[in-house]
Amino acid sequence: MSYFATREDIKVRVIIADDNTTELNLLRQFLYKEQDVNVISEETNGDDALKNIDKFKPDVAFLDISMPGLSGIKIAKRISTDIFVVFITAHQDYALDAFELGSVDYILKPVTYGRIEKSLSRIRRYMSNKQNIQKLSINIKGQLIAIDINKIVFIEKMPLQKKLKIYTKDKEYVVSGNLKNFEEQLKDYSFIRSHKSYLININMVNKLIPWGDKSYLAKMMGSKQEVLVSRKHAPIIKSLFNSI
Repeated sequence: MSYFATREDIKVRVIIADDNTTELNLLRQFLYKEQDVNVISEETNGDDALKNIDKFKPDVAFLDISMPGLSGIKIAKRISTDIFVVFITAHQDYALDAFELGSVDYILKPVTYGRIEKSLSRIRRYMSNKQNIQKLSINIKGQLIAIDINKIVFIEKMPLQKKLKIYTKDKEYVVSGNLKNFEEQLKDYSFIRSHKSYLININMVNKLIPWGDKSYLAKMMGSKQEVLVSRKHAPIIKSLFNSI
């Protein structure tokens, strides 16, 4: 089943998929309250959802996890990382898998309009950043490589080495350098020091978990790694995270 809207002034193109038609209709109603959102297709099974995501290349895909055919998780693994994925499900069990895939949100049913508004607010901010994509040039064995700053999740100072590891949504890069220099280059792009060994993209923080004496572990979108947030840096990280 597909539904195609005809509004002309839309900026956010969305595909939604849920095998529960009541939930699907409710989600569409919520999205249609937003003037800048266009639901270009709605599906009740994973196979058709993947087909139309590949065909229409939306900005955002709202996916139920359990559907006939491909699951939402399997769809997310097969589509472009440039598409923002929001999972909507009755199950908490897949949250870790979802964020490791780089999804921007994980919404538990029953869905409310307020929760959808919050998710869309985050997506709009990410889309604004994408429209002004900046590149970071890094030197890998004498070869200059340009990576999208918006895809960087965090940068880690490697133990006992004068090297850094840059974690992006897609790859990891090991480079020579000083974390302070990268902090200076990225200070205008939502990057902040969380620990003497970590520089994080605050927009990629999914969850802060208490860890010892007023310190935290940050779970990051698009990465299985957890990042340390030291006692010294915790107040500003918490403040910025809560404002997202």
